Amino acid sequence: MEMFGPIDHVALLLVAAFLAGALNAVAGGGSFLTLPALVFTGVPAVTANATGTVALLPGYIAGAWGFREDTAPPPGLSMRLLVVLSLIGG
Repeated sequence: MEMFGPIDHVALLLVAAFLAGALNAVAGGGSFLTLPALVFTGVPAVTANATGTVALLPGYIAGAWGFREDTAPPPGLSMRLLVVLSLIGG
């Protein structure tokens, strides 16, 4: 039994992971690539969903860090007001 499975499965997962990371950096939605790739290679659906989410988490964090200046509140708008408005809107 091979450690990683057939080489074509490994190649598919590597390509899906790379493209999913690029897609998440631009627009999000990388799970649309990772979930089917994992299920295709034999991973159960629930496990594939959790695995894909955990694998893409560093990209989510890096994207949020990279755009932190763009998501800062406008000058003069207090964090307290933002929290109150978010709670009302949520």
